[in-house]
Amino acid sequence: MISLKGLLNSIQNLNRKPTKTSPTPYIYRPDVAQFDFATGVEQLRRSGRSVVDHAIENTRPEVVSNIIELGKQVGIEFNEFSIEPSLYQEYCKSAEYSKRYSEYYRGNQPEKTLEHYICYSLLGLNSEDVFVDLASEHSPVPEIFRRLSGAKTYSQDIMYPDGINGDQIGGNACNMPIPDGFITKAALTCSLEHFEEDADTGLFQELARVLKPGGTVCVVPFYVFNQEATQTDPTVSVPAGVPFDQTATIYCAEGWGNRHGRFYSPQSFMQRIIRPTQDKLKFQFFYLSNAQEIDSSIYARFAFTATRL
Repeated sequence: MISLKGLLNSIQNLNRKPTKTSPTPYIYRPDVAQFDFATGVEQLRRSGRSVVDHAIENTRPEVVSNIIELGKQVGIEFNEFSIEPSLYQEYCKSAEYSKRYSEYYRGNQPEKTLEHYICYSLLGLNSEDVFVDLASEHSPVPEIFRRLSGAKTYSQDIMYPDGINGDQIGGNACNMPIPDGFITKAALTCSLEHFEEDADTGLFQELARVLKPGGTVCVVPFYVFNQEATQTDPTVSVPAGVPFDQTATIYCAEGWGNRHGRFYSPQSFMQRIIRPTQDKLKFQFFYLSNAQEIDSSIYARFAFTATRL
């Protein structure tokens, strides 16, 4: 089961809103009356959707192998990314998670620190870069990457005041208040899956604008499955009327507390993200072949980068 970013109840997070033109505001964890899990599952089933009453399991070796094969069938080639434990440990030491950020995702730090390490490694940041951490919330990534690389770094989130305020960029990630080609490197860690309806497509169309030619965004984990699916906690999503992709199977994770987590199939990622931007972005995909050897709690198995042509 994936663990996604938690926000305070009632934060309106348009980065992960249903769509740029939705008439109703997005509330990450709506302050609405909840009901029991079984009732939520039943209500989803009454809508005629394909509904499963457990969380998505995309880390089992046989599922991972199937995903890699399905990717090949549609032209998505997963390159092996083998994590060197000593380099990962050196990154964590240099980043000073235990000293500076001991309470950041306490109990889940192996996963988060590995996500950050993979982004840092794949992006190859240096002092000439302008880096933006998208849907950053309270992440230490901008400060860490600035300190380690010398890059100019920003955090972006709808919870910040609109516009550019110091090193914060406030506003909708699908329509950022920055000029064309402003960003050389960017990252989304445990964020893309929250973008509901067509906002994920809109995000990458916006990245094709704001990335400098040759600039790269890294996404980890890449939540991919052997079928098009969305994970939800129906005690949150059903009362809020959360929209789900019409062709996706809905997986209900009891006690998860989150409204929406999209898992792409290789085919749906091709349709939703690659094809709309194929003349502007080049994608590379990675299989994190030894992630669980770093820590048994780690659930990231895939990542990808998109580079502006």
